[in-house]
Amino acid sequence: MSYRQQKGLSGEMAASRYLQSRGYRIIEHRYRHGRKEIDLVAGKDELIVFVEVKTRTSERYGPIRTSVTGRKKRNLVDAAAGWLAERETDSPDHSYRFDVILISRTPDGKVELEHIEDAFRA
Repeated sequence: MSYRQQKGLSGEMAASRYLQSRGYRIIEHRYRHGRKEIDLVAGKDELIVFVEVKTRTSERYGPIRTSVTGRKKRNLVDAAAGWLAERETDSPDHSYRFDVILISRTPDGKVELEHIEDAFRA
């Protein structure tokens, strides 16, 4: 596994633990729909949450808040539609949203996590 993949996986695991500590249940990790992926699918009550996790160790590629681009959002929406269709949960009884969790690791090892609920609309 490459360093980039390890960094991404460790960020996803940290995000998973964070969500669980706040009452969410993790339904799926790294769901794939064709070539599109959702890092985490979580649930809380009747709400389904599709979560994109971004982990950065520097701002060499720009601020972490700008890392979820329009193209990434479209891919997440497409993958979420596939997830919903596979489970036939596209009903009025289930609502869903798209969240983003940003994880920054500083050179001294400090981890900062920011959870942006309802980060964008489909």
